[in-house]
Formats: sequence, C-alpha cells, structure tokens
Amino acid sequence: MKNIRKYLLIMLISASLSGCTKGWLDINQNPNVPTSPEINQLLSACQRYMAQALTQGNFIGTSLSSYTHHVVVREAENYGMNPQANNPYNTWNYLYLDALKNMDAVIEFGEANDYLIYAGIAKTLKAYTFSILVDLWGPVPFTEFNIPGLTSPKPDPDKDIYNACFALLDEAVADLRNTSVANLRKPGTDDFYYGGNVDRWVKLNNTIKLRLLLQSRKAKADISDWQGKLSTLISANNFIATGEDFQFMYNERTNPTDMRHPAFLGYSGQHTFFISPYFYETMTGQTYNIIDNPFAGIRDPRIPYYFVNQLATGAASENPHEYRNGNFMSRFFCSNGPNGNSVGDRSYSKVGIYACGGKYDTGAGGAVSLTTGTGSAPHKMITFAALKFMLAELALTGDISQDARTLMKDGIEAAFAHVNTVAARQTGTPQITNAARDEYVTAILEKYNAADNAGKMRILIMQKWIHNFMNPIDCYNDYRRTGYPTLFDPQKTQAPGFGVNPTVTDRSAAQVPLMNIASFPRSLYYPSNSETELNPNMPQKTNLSVPLVFWDK
Repeated sequence: MKNIRKYLLIMLISASLSGCTKGWLDINQNPNVPTSPEINQLLSACQRYMAQALTQGNFIGTSLSSYTHHVVVREAENYGMNPQANNPYNTWNYLYLDALKNMDAVIEFGEANDYLIYAGIAKTLKAYTFSILVDLWGPVPFTEFNIPGLTSPKPDPDKDIYNACFALLDEAVADLRNTSVANLRKPGTDDFYYGGNVDRWVKLNNTIKLRLLLQSRKAKADISDWQGKLSTLISANNFIATGEDFQFMYNERTNPTDMRHPAFLGYSGQHTFFISPYFYETMTGQTYNIIDNPFAGIRDPRIPYYFVNQLATGAASENPHEYRNGNFMSRFFCSNGPNGNSVGDRSYSKVGIYACGGKYDTGAGGAVSLTTGTGSAPHKMITFAALKFMLAELALTGDISQDARTLMKDGIEAAFAHVNTVAARQTGTPQITNAARDEYVTAILEKYNAADNAGKMRILIMQKWIHNFMNPIDCYNDYRRTGYPTLFDPQKTQAPGFGVNPTVTDRSAAQVPLMNIASFPRSLYYPSNSETELNPNMPQKTNLSVPLVFWDK
C-alpha cells in the first residue's frame, strides 16, 4: 500500500509539473524549444478532456446514470460508487489534471498576448467545469488549485466557488466582447463547440449563468444578487438558440485517435451496463414496475432511437434472464435474483443511435457490433431543449413571469428535433414525423393540464430526464433540487415489498427479489486514491445521505 501511495503521489506531482501551469515560461529556457505554447492545441485539449471526463465509458457518466435510473450498472449497484471507484476518480483527475490546467494555460497566455477571445472561452469553460465539480462533490479546491509546488490544496466553501464562477463568467464576456485590433485572433476548427463564433460563446455564457441560478434557486441568500442576476438574464434573453447546443460531437473517425462515442464502443466485448427497465417502461407508458407512471398509456416515438433490441420476436436469449418485455431485455436495479448476472452480450438491449451513434431499432433484431453504427453522436451538456426545460421550471416556481406549459412544450419539441438531428448523421435512418411528435406532445400536455402543481413539476422534470438520457449530471441535480424525476421504488410495482414483476411470459420470471435499497447519496465521495489518502486537507465524507452541497435544500 505504501508503494502504491508513493507511486500515485509521484504521478500526481509529475502531472502537476508537466501540465501547463502558471509560470510555465520560467522553466522553458531551451533555445531549441519554442517558448510560445500552441494555444489552439491547448484549447482543443481542454475541450476534449472536459467532455471525456463527463461522458460514458470509464468516467462518471456511466456510473452516475445508475443513480438517475437511466441504466443499471453492476459496478455501482445500489448507489454503490465507493471512494475507490474508477469512474469518479478518472473524472476528477481528467478535470483537475488535464482540462482545468489547460484552461488556465489558455487564460494566462491569452491575457498576456491579447488572445482574449481564447481567454474568454477558457474562462467560460472553467466556470462550467468548477460548477460541475461543486454539483457532484460540494467543497473542492478552487483558490489553491494549480499553484506550483502546492500538493495539498484546501477545499473552498462550495457557495463561494459558485459566486466566483459568476464573476469568472462576467470576465469571460468582457474578453469575448473585446473589439481591439490585437484581439482579432480567434479560434477556428480548434474550437470543437462553436468554431470561434463569439456570439454563440456569449449566449452559452448566459445559459451557464442561468443554469447556476436554477441550481441555487433554493439557496438564493448564498448567491450575491441572485434575483438581479436572473432579471438581467431574462430581460436580455440572449441564450443559446436551436442548433447551438453545448455538446461535444463524437464522430466515426478511428485514426489517429478513436473519436467514436464511448458508449458505442460498448457494442463490442462484454455487456457493461443495462438499460433500466424502469426508464424503458416510463417511455413505453407501461405500469408493470412504475404503477404511478405519469405517462401511462403514452408510447414515446423516440424509443427506437434510444434503445435497440438484439432479440427478434420469438427468439430465445442466450442464457436465463430476469426481465424481458417483448424483445427488450435487461436486468433490475438492486437485483438479488439468480439470473441478474447472466451473460447475454448478444441478447441484452443496447443504447441506440441517439445515445451513442449506434443502431436504429427496425424491430428485426440482430446482434450489434462496431459495424452496426458509426459512433457519431454528441455528449450533451446543455441543449436548447434543456434550456427550455430550465426556463419552464423557473416559470413554474414563480421565479420568472413566463408560461411554464408553453416552455415545456417548446422543450419537448426541441428534444424531438435533437433526436432527428442525430439520426440524420446516419444514412437511411428515418426521422420522427411531425404527426408522431404532435400526437405525443398533445397527450403529455393533457396529463400536465390535469395535474396539480407537484404533478406538473414531476411531468416537466421527467420530460427533461428523458431528454437527458446518458447525460446524468443535470438529472442528478434535478432530483436533489426538485425531488424529480421520481426514482425507482419497489413499493410502486405490481409486486410491492417482495421484488419486481416484469411482463409475465414464458421467457420471464414472475418476480425478481431485490436487495434492500440503500439511501440515496446526496453527493459523491471524494476519490480516496487521488485525494483523501494523499491530501490531509481533504477529509473524506462519512454520510452521503444528508445534503452536503450548499444548494441541496
């Protein structure tokens, strides 16, 4: 253990010294080596590192998706991301050691050399990144981050970091809008998000501010001039528009670096995560394991874009299984049944074209592989649809004077448009028709109209939850802030108290016993293998079932 700790400490110090940090010019005295950093490469690197840290694969996106009941992950069963778990450890390190260090390098060089548009972009991304760190972990190192020689940074109060993020976002806008001749240098293809389009970066900056205000709406007193900030943003109404989604677009390239969506790579090898039957039944309008489904009787037209079934009608699965609903096959959260760990790489349903650039479900079945798709799909961070859902929540709570129903309707329609945009990236994939979309939207609005205020909030947030499939961070935040989406509850199934009861057929067991479900974690453990064991200023949390993030009230 001592040798492992020593190795990790050396690795972290080496990464700190080799990263682009404040004062990097002082150590670059070799006349044969350029003393100017490649700022375009730094910008591209920080953007990709940030996106990768938040997406699927061996990062937080996979395990946290089990907390929001999009998927079921054996490695994080029963809310079980422990302090040694790889997913949060990798996300933490990618953000701190790679993304944020590169952002700081872009800011330092940009400010010193009048590359202020670059600096404004990096400040915008830095504010967003630190807000994510706060949302997931609470107090984290901020003011003592990236100080050369400081190996034990202290965490800052999380509300102070949020306030600092607002200030950083204001600085970013000033840089982006700087019109000096010297600042005509701006990114192009090295900006993976907006290609150097300043207006779009300003819109995103405002949208990130709105996201921070929404997060902290129950902790207004902790944010300097919360209401004034919101009023200014709503009055200006300069947020991202349709087609201006904040997302990292993975593509089909495999050389020199594999740029396919990390979840698409799960089409090869051992099946790693399972689509939650609870999520599937919510979208299909069924009530087997969600008897109070707010969308009961409404089948979502996005289903064949979200999920692809490998089983054809009447085909048997490779091994005994515990949940089959038609051709959809999966396993349950907290399963304690005999078939929960059965191998079924060619039988379990997979995420589809919308989530990972995989296969569109034609209904014919067939095993998926790395040739049944392209891997071309975005990792969503803040979409235009999500913006409409954020505004709808603020309207529903009375924080802005707009119509929540109209905003939610706009959000659902934008979510459908986003699916079609991703589907269009693969030749031959059909589009969701306007008629199918409108029929669905009308049915949802009828449910909304009939609901009380709590029911309206539930419908709104669960529509946002459906849209944000495989983007669990905001769903995790939404639940802690609103109590929605409603999480899987074995007491609200057709077999309450004992287990879960899937569609009863000759291929599915009638009941599946469950473990006792653990308390929902209100934040994540700090990674012990990179922080609490090496940094005496970062004590580990002891009870995650109580709110530990300042806005979680």
